[in-house]
Amino acid sequence: MAYISFQYFMYLCAAFILYYSVRSYISNRRFRQFALQNGCAAPHQTRNKLPWGIDRLYRVLNLAKSGEDLLDDIFVQRFLDEGWTMQCTTLFGAQIIQTVDPQNVQAVLATKFKDFEVGEGRHKQFGVVLGKSIFTSDGPFWEHSRALFRPQFAREQINDLASTEKSTQDLFQALGPVDENGWTASVDLLPLLYHFTLDTATDFLFGQSVDSQLAALQISKEGEDVAEKAGHVNAAADAAQEDNFADAFATANKYMVLRIRLQGLYWLVNNTQLQRAVATMRRFTDQFVQLALQHSQSSKRAPSASEAVGKERYSLLSALAAQAQDPTEIRDQLLAILLAGRDTTAALLGWVLYVLATHPAVFQDLRAAVLAAFPPSSSSSTHPITFTSLKACRYLTYVLNETLRLYPPVPLNLRVALRDTVLPTGGGPDGSQPIAVRKGQVVVFCVYAMQRREDLWGSDAGVFRPERWEGRKLDWGFLPFSGGPRVCLGQQYALTEAAYLVVRFLQRFDRLDPVSGAGSRAPAGK
Repeated sequence: MAYISFQYFMYLCAAFILYYSVRSYISNRRFRQFALQNGCAAPHQTRNKLPWGIDRLYRVLNLAKSGEDLLDDIFVQRFLDEGWTMQCTTLFGAQIIQTVDPQNVQAVLATKFKDFEVGEGRHKQFGVVLGKSIFTSDGPFWEHSRALFRPQFAREQINDLASTEKSTQDLFQALGPVDENGWTASVDLLPLLYHFTLDTATDFLFGQSVDSQLAALQISKEGEDVAEKAGHVNAAADAAQEDNFADAFATANKYMVLRIRLQGLYWLVNNTQLQRAVATMRRFTDQFVQLALQHSQSSKRAPSASEAVGKERYSLLSALAAQAQDPTEIRDQLLAILLAGRDTTAALLGWVLYVLATHPAVFQDLRAAVLAAFPPSSSSSTHPITFTSLKACRYLTYVLNETLRLYPPVPLNLRVALRDTVLPTGGGPDGSQPIAVRKGQVVVFCVYAMQRREDLWGSDAGVFRPERWEGRKLDWGFLPFSGGPRVCLGQQYALTEAAYLVVRFLQRFDRLDPVSGAGSRAPAGK
């Protein structure tokens, strides 16, 4: 009996192998016919030292030990060696396409938008932190989410810079006093910038700031009474809670990046530290969600962005609470937008101040342009800092664009093919022919590498030179905020916040010096 059972099992295995072999043959034949009908040629196939590209995965996971840079040493160098579009074998034998060709990126994001999605993989990698939200979804739910968020980023909302000014003053307070020579102490600016963007983002989304800058300042200055300046939401007893939220936010973000790098093995990263960080974030956000739901039950609807001017302030949270009653969905959406609003703007500001510190001539040129457009001694009514006036300061725009070109906030992204489709270039010996993309295949595009291509940006593509933007039109070779229907809704918000802080910084300080291993220092403006 046991022999018969084993024999039956072997027949069953053989049947499964035969079924999948025939199915694979038919699928491959159909795909080859599709490629032939569309005039496609195969892209360049890269070679790995170990099966499934395990050698490359090991290299990525050991960046901290090796001292290599993920973008410059791995991605950029590989495109230089292999070509602008290639096909790679990854974990479990999956074939992915990598490209830095603007034509292909435009097809994926715009002209063939309906042929691609962000995919289930993103939901699995991001979902532990962001749940079901605009960044982890496709289809009707994504369309609904985007329509809901769009009013929050209306121009009249972005132009409300009162909270940005308060957060700016909090950052200046955190920089500390100046000495007799006009210098501040050496300070690591990045944590202060993260507090700044967290404070402005929570005010923008929740309707009130978490005041993390002042909370951190209160904790660092034991015995000093700065709690009174933290506003009605964050009294002294809440300072530790606000700081815990900021720490949890950073921890969750760190582990989410690691889950992305592990690709299909993302599930290996789900430790206690990550779970505690997510729980802290959710508990904190739930407080605002419950207040908003209670408020929505006592009012018929949230005010629109246009109605909010001069009346009750519009916020994303109030809009969500008016249209959805599921607190989990509201919380996940808020955390997704908060993650994007905090990290991208802080990264932009960090790089802007870095390049200004390391390019003193650019610093002085930009400061002259800022002081001409926004004299510190003039009244706010004479030279107001607004959305329109910031965009009108051309050299400031050039500096921001050049920073975003060299240091895009989202250097890598991907899409998954919903059906067999075609990309316009990358096939054949010279890479000029179209390539066929199979249903379910991943297409990775590296904006960081694309925006440093010398054939697109000149022989000085790796050099910070804001003047290159004079007379240059934006195209698909410059995508710091993505493009197409999923273009970042908050790009004008991020640019306005960054431009505002840069203007106020240059009004206040006349030099910014990098300090090796200790951050930067800035002297008082004269």
